Amino acid sequence: MKSIPIKLWKKYLKSKGLRYIRTKSSHEIWDIPGGSLLRPITVDKNYKDVPITHIHTSLKTLDVNKKDFLKELEELKKGKKK
Repeated sequence: MKSIPIKLWKKYLKSKGLRYIRTKSSHEIWDIPGGSLLRPITVDKNYKDVPITHIHTSLKTLDVNKKDFLKELEELKKGKKK
């Protein structure tokens, strides 16, 4: 797995039910409405691509395995999933 464009990452987060909550410095904070995640997902808006380490830690927070993530990502790229 490699880094992915930040626009695609945000699209993925939206598809998982997360919403943009606020910005703190250069970081966007994303969470499920009502704040039900153990910890919110942080997105550094200065990056062009999301580093793989950030993806891995966020997937752990979302309780999503790599195989499912890659499948869902391909669906998003093809426009099959909103």
